[in-house]
Amino acid sequence: MDLPTDLTPAQLRALEIIAGIGETRAEARAKLKKALADTLPKFLEAASKDEDLLRKVFVLFETVATATNASRIQLHPLRPEGIGQEVDMLREARKAKPKVKQKPEAKPET
Repeated sequence: MDLPTDLTPAQLRALEIIAGIGETRAEARAKLKKALADTLPKFLEAASKDEDLLRKVFVLFETVATATNASRIQLHPLRPEGIGQEVDMLREARKAKPKVKQKPEAKPET
């Protein structure tokens, strides 16, 4: 993509601001991902005190994960045994649902 070379100083500053906003957002997303990844082991340990909660957490993780990541999750030492069938049922149910975006309801004019 070729950018015009005849930008005014004001246009260049505007582009720098826009680029900075994108970098800031990317940094914030990276920090959020790191915070979740750092907290996940403690969360799972706490969830292991409630067998039903732990089961639901692992079923949901495996259901939404890619096949590769799901097989990795299955190796986790806190993963409850015997949840494979539940995961398979939920995956099939998710496949059966049509992926149609709902349009927001029109607001009545006043």
